[in-house]
Amino acid sequence: MTIFLDIDNLPNYPFPQEFIEFAQTEPKMDIEPWWLLIYKEGKINSWHNKLKELYPKRTLVPFAKFSANDDIACFDGEDLSGNPKVFIIHAYASDGWELHGEYIQFTDWLTKAIEMHAEWDEEE
Repeated sequence: MTIFLDIDNLPNYPFPQEFIEFAQTEPKMDIEPWWLLIYKEGKINSWHNKLKELYPKRTLVPFAKFSANDDIACFDGEDLSGNPKVFIIHAYASDGWELHGEYIQFTDWLTKAIEMHAEWDEEE
């Protein structure tokens, strides 16, 4: 499966290596209710542009969407260290109310996403 990491107006963003490895792992791990934006061409760009329009003071690099609401998991686009924080942005919330959570790094977010998936499966 192709992954789409190119983001308009954000050339050469240093995605965390752990994220790239996770995205390229076969078979794909099911982390529903989250899904990665990088498997459908244009999804990262679409959400990047929408978040830039909604929250122009932030530099966000979206990578996953929560299926039950408008939460988007984003890397801190201003952190070029290769290990940025992950922000959970509630798209369409009023400016100043959009931040729903944050994680120190991708692996922390992934651990939580896997826990949420287990809870999600138990409820079904």
